Amino acid sequence: MTDAVPPPPQPTGRVRVTNPLSTASPHVRSTVGQEIDEATGIGEVYMQSLIRSQLRAAATVAITLLLTVVSLPLVFLWVPGLGDASVLGLPLPWIVLGGGVHAGVIVLGWLYVRHVERAERLFTQLVEPNDPRP
Repeated sequence: MTDAVPPPPQPTGRVRVTNPLSTASPHVRSTVGQEIDEATGIGEVYMQSLIRSQLRAAATVAITLLLTVVSLPLVFLWVPGLGDASVLGLPLPWIVLGGGVHAGVIVLGWLYVRHVERAERLFTQLVEPNDPRP
């Protein structure tokens, strides 16, 4: 018995030669959501941007409210006769402080919520661009 080794088959076409390191996964682009979930530097920048936007809106509302409430007593003090005026039998300062300030707070609150919701909606669209929600 002869143990003859058959000759290797002859290649009939192209042969692909690969390096074992070429099977490494290719660079996959990460999304904004992944950046935030993984707490990378870019994710931190996005989160800080959202927080800064909300803080700016809150500071604007607080300063506007503070300036309005502080300035009203000064206006009644500096304008002669304004503090003694009355409308429909009610003193004008009571009407302004009771009705005007409350209406102003409601409007400021509505504007604040509108601004913050818009910022969050834009942030959500940035994080999840394929989300069909409006």
